[in-house]
Order: sequence, then structure tokens, then C-alpha cells
Amino acid sequence: MMRSRRDFLKTTSLSVATAALPPMGTQHPVPHSFVPKKTPTIMLRSSWRDANIGDQGHTPGTLRLLERHIPEVQLLLWHAEPRPETEKLVTQNFPKVKIVRGNFYTGDTLSDELKAAFDQTDLLIHNSSQSFNYGLYNYEWGGPIRALTPFYYCYDRGIPFGIYGQSFDKFAPPSQYFFRDILNRAAFLYARDNESLNFLKAETFHPSILEFAPDGCFGIDIRDERKGLAYLKQAGLEDGRFLVVIIRTNTPHFNEKGEGNLLNPTKPTPGQQEQDRTRMAKIREVITHWVRETGYKVLLAPEVDKEMPQAKNHLYDQLDATTRQKVVLRDTFWNADEAMSVYARAHSLIGMEPHSLIMGLALGKPVVHVRSHFHGRKGWMFRDIGLPEWLFEVDESPASAWIDQLSKIHRDYPAAKAKAQKAMAFVQKRQSETMMAVRKIVGLPSTK
Repeated sequence: MMRSRRDFLKTTSLSVATAALPPMGTQHPVPHSFVPKKTPTIMLRSSWRDANIGDQGHTPGTLRLLERHIPEVQLLLWHAEPRPETEKLVTQNFPKVKIVRGNFYTGDTLSDELKAAFDQTDLLIHNSSQSFNYGLYNYEWGGPIRALTPFYYCYDRGIPFGIYGQSFDKFAPPSQYFFRDILNRAAFLYARDNESLNFLKAETFHPSILEFAPDGCFGIDIRDERKGLAYLKQAGLEDGRFLVVIIRTNTPHFNEKGEGNLLNPTKPTPGQQEQDRTRMAKIREVITHWVRETGYKVLLAPEVDKEMPQAKNHLYDQLDATTRQKVVLRDTFWNADEAMSVYARAHSLIGMEPHSLIMGLALGKPVVHVRSHFHGRKGWMFRDIGLPEWLFEVDESPASAWIDQLSKIHRDYPAAKAKAQKAMAFVQKRQSETMMAVRKIVGLPSTK
């Protein structure tokens, strides 16, 4: 029996102002479906940083899934902070999507634009990220509170909400009680890795839907062919004859004004600096072997803007002269669409960051991920979509293991591409299944 939004409101005792919540551990009812307006509206909260093409890539990826599988809905994209570069990608590739702007602290201080957007919304989706953690990188409450407060606002008004393709890593006490209370009210929690899913189950989370769904970035298909092809020509990179290398170091963001965090320390410790030197030595070993074995080039590509000088200092400048002739250093930052056009012409990708590799897989390219456990559980998603052989621990595994895997990919490239395509077939199946669940939540019939 379908449940109306008005009926749901009658059962709701929560308000943002009073926070009068039911007892902990209660199974919280969520409207799985209701009689929608003629055109349901879904609001996607996304676009975490412009200076990270992975954070850019979540947005067009999930928007494409929503457009493809739920074309009947009106889509709103919520940018809590200014994101001019991501907005360019959206306006160029998703002309029907309306962008709404404004931060959210309490229900009483919403801008008129944001309040009107919530009044129109039939489902709020928080896109892929690591927003719902406490104690992973720091013990600041501001980020988690800003992520959770809109859910209370939605719950108070009978608006279903959910989280798509998220990693959950740590709820330091007593935060688990707060996270559990509101997230148990969600229409869905889709975790992008099975480690996160098992973590939530162990912490007794039980929303209406608790399942695996790939990171939203897997849906990306946008390109900037004009810029991408021009760059390939200028850099002397030939189609199918270069390896993309992506690094991540223990260094601060550009223009960092605060104390940073474990992932981006403002003042790296001697131990963190030594860790970078060790990791980059392994990457140099991979680059040198690749050039000598294949004769192909290497592109040092940035997923995050801060890594361009690090790639120069730790990699490019320290290679021997012969190898360096085959290496291209990208020293200007780019947006996700240009990166996609370049990655589409790569042979393969290897990286410490996951989202360039996701883009590569979406383009049918073999990838090798050398993950750091400091980055949380998200790296396990490559194992969980069927690619355990292409996943390594950056500190625990030797460079020779990465080299062996790249050599296997190169020696039987058709088989490696077929492996990537099989993984993407699994991803696309889960994307379709999760989007069918979203259709039901906004009152639309399945398309199957």
C-alpha cells in the first residue's frame, strides 16, 4: 500500500529545532513510495572540490545515471559551496539540470533559493564521498554535522533521503549513536565497498535499503575532445601507447589555511616525508621498467592539483635522462572532461588515487590501484567489482608485484580489456538495480 507524504508527516515527531527523536535502536519507518507530484524532483548533493577531478567526476557520473534510468524526474544539483569548474561541466553536459546553491546549518537559516528547492524535492540524495565519518582524518564535528543536518530537515518534512555510493570508515565514540539514529531513517544507504557495508551491519545500522552500489563516478561519460586531443598532440602522446600514472602524497592542499588533516597534512612529519620518498621510489621503478619493456611513454597526470609539483620533484626530476625522454609531466590542472578524453587514448592506468582509475574503467581501460589504508575503505571497491588482481597495498607490496601485473596486462592486452569490460558489466547491472529502487521511492514504476 502506497503511503502519502502527508501520512508520513503525521508519524514524524522530529524537528530540527527540537530534535525530539524516538528511542535509539528503533526501526525507523521511511516512505518507500508515495503519490508524487506530476513530475517528481530529485535533489543531488554533490561536487565536493573543484581542485580534484575525482570530486568533480562524482557529479556527472551520478547525474548521468539518474538521467538515463529516471528520465521522468526533474533534477536539482545542490552545491553547498561555490564550484565554478564543476558547474561548467554540468551546464555543458546536463542542460536540464538546475543548480541550486547555499550552505545548510539549521533549518531556520536556509536561503530562499535552497528552501524553495527543498519544498520542491521528493528525494534528497547525498552523492559519493567520505562525508559520514568521525575520527578518520580528524575530530572536527563541523563536516559531519553539515552532512547530517539536511537529513533531519528532510525527515521533519516527510522527504525521503538516501546516500549513494559512500564509504563508511570510522564512527569514533560517541558519534556512532548520532550517525545510527539519523541514517537508520534513510530510504537507502548504498555503500561503494563491501568493507563499509559489513562495518554498517556490525554497527547495527538497518535503514530500509542497505546494499552495495558502485561509486557514482563509474557513471561518467563526459569528454572535452577539443582540449584533450590538443593536449595529446602537444605532449606527443599516441593513441594506445602511453601509461597514465597518478600519485598522492602527504602534502597540504594549495593555499591551505588550517591545520590540514591526516590525508593532507599542513606540516608533514619526518615519518610522512619518508613514506612519500619510499612510495615515489617504487613508482619510479614502475615507470623505468614500463619504458624499457614496452617502449611506450608515461603521462604523469594529476587527480588533485596539489600533486603536480610533487610529481615533478619526486618522479620526473629523479628519473634517469633516457627514461625521462619518454615521460610527460602534466603541469597544468584540468577538469574531468578533458582528463576523460586523454584517458580514453591511454593504454592503461596505475595510480594511488581511485577516481582516475574509475574513469579509466568506465572507458574500458585496464587499471592498477596501489592503495593506502590511510585513504579508508574505498579502495576495496576494485576488489568488489571483480578486480582483486589489480589492487595492491602501496606500503606492503613491492614494486615488482605492480610491475608484474602491468606486464601481464601489456602481454595480453585483449584479455585485460575484456577483464575491465566484465567488471564494468557488473557495475552497470548494479547501477540499473539501484536506480530501479530510486524510481520506486519517488513513486515511478520499474522500467523492466
